[in-house]
Amino acid sequence: MIRVIHISTVHSAYDVRIFYKEARSLANDGYDIVVAALANGAKVHQGVHIVPLGKEGGSRWKRIARVFRALFLMLREKDSILHLHDPELLLAAIIPSFLHRKLIFDVHEFYVAHIAHAVWIPRWLRGLVSHSYDWLERRILPRFSGIVIAVESMRARYAEIIGDERVALVRNFPCISPSDKHQALTSAHPFGDRPYIVHTGGASHLRSFHVMVEAAELLRRYQCDWPIVNMGEVNLSGYDPRQRAEFMARAAAAGIHNLGSVQQEVAWRYCAHAEIGLIFLASVENYKRALPIKLFEYWFFGLPVVAPDLGELARYIRRWGAGLLFPAEDGAAAGELLLSLVRDPDLRARIARRASEAGAHFDFAPEARSLRSLYEQIKNARPYGRRWAVDKNCAP
Repeated sequence: MIRVIHISTVHSAYDVRIFYKEARSLANDGYDIVVAALANGAKVHQGVHIVPLGKEGGSRWKRIARVFRALFLMLREKDSILHLHDPELLLAAIIPSFLHRKLIFDVHEFYVAHIAHAVWIPRWLRGLVSHSYDWLERRILPRFSGIVIAVESMRARYAEIIGDERVALVRNFPCISPSDKHQALTSAHPFGDRPYIVHTGGASHLRSFHVMVEAAELLRRYQCDWPIVNMGEVNLSGYDPRQRAEFMARAAAAGIHNLGSVQQEVAWRYCAHAEIGLIFLASVENYKRALPIKLFEYWFFGLPVVAPDLGELARYIRRWGAGLLFPAEDGAAAGELLLSLVRDPDLRARIARRASEAGAHFDFAPEARSLRSLYEQIKNARPYGRRWAVDKNCAP
């Protein structure tokens, strides 16, 4: 049996990609799966062993202790496949890589571009940190056994670094079982049959919380009382203190319900009963090239999507005709599109049908097969200098 340990010092043990897509699907296939991440205690959940590296929340300084715990875990687990999910773990992986541990790096985002816009890094330092991280990836990743990418446009970079045969594409398509969907659809309506709009992913500057607020205010001005349910972490550190208080007050007055982080089953319940799915993202390079999980989950539940006109996201929505696009950062335009869907049930129903049709084409099962192929490929891999000798006949 292949033992795989997913490691994150940033994400919850129940992160959608890590737990619900990768870990749970592989555990169902008979793999021995451990998730070492942020959790309140050790347990076995849906066949996955949860090992806490720390509790959720807290300052960034607490991550240092988590990184050391992750390092000790990597040093102790000599025969397991170590599947890393955070850029900061690359530094911790230097020693294990020289000890020939079987390491996989899961690239969730375009990190070089993401760091260039990270609000927690002083603006004058972001360019240097971004270039330093690029240098680190190119030096350490050749020693890894494999790399998992979330979108195809990442392949060229990582194939150059590690070789295409060791890169596996595992896209963020929904991994929702028929029983999960049935439970969500038959659960109690959160607002007693009152229509509402849903947004998953939380609130932050890079997720354009100010644009969401402007859109919600426009709905209220036109006497539309449909609430917007916002699920996920609320982190407004990208705004100055005065703006934080102002946006939170305006959001409450405009009918935005900030639920904070919720379990995945709760998020599915809210999506199952919603009328419209929202996506708000800043116009930065990372988001122009990314495909957010929420798009496919909205479509899975047949929700028409209102989203910014950005890169890959907009290309998918145009291709399937399953949503409406507004200029990024334009809250008034987003509000107008929402209002058009609220006022025109026929338009909403037509786009919802297209969303359901689109959703049927995006399932995680092929992605899980790609991940299994990578694991099988490196199971018996042998260290060969700075790289690993792998069986190319098992390549994904």
